Amino acid sequence: MKQGELLWIRFPYSNLAESKIRPAVTVSNDSYNQQNQDIVVCAITSNLKETPYSLPLDNHHLTQGQLAIKSRIRADKILQINKQLALKSFGKINDQTYDQLIAKIKQLIERK
Repeated sequence: MKQGELLWIRFPYSNLAESKIRPAVTVSNDSYNQQNQDIVVCAITSNLKETPYSLPLDNHHLTQGQLAIKSRIRADKILQINKQLALKSFGKINDQTYDQLIAKIKQLIERK
């Protein structure tokens, strides 16, 4: 798994008995991804409502793959998941979009 890669992830429900397949973008760096059983991702949603910690995502934000529908990356939905929950890669965001995502994460965690 590579940084900036779009993945289909099996997200477990809180009861851990069931799960739902959702898209996500990998934010952890390639070195971390190679050395660990986990990856760090941000959730992707088809809810297009603009929120302070989200950014738009459509096909012109990608260097590989295609999106079926316009979406938003949720910088405030950060998850560390086991790589085994990643089912399939379906694209990669461009560097500018990745940098915007990291800027949103920094806004989220900065001290005020």
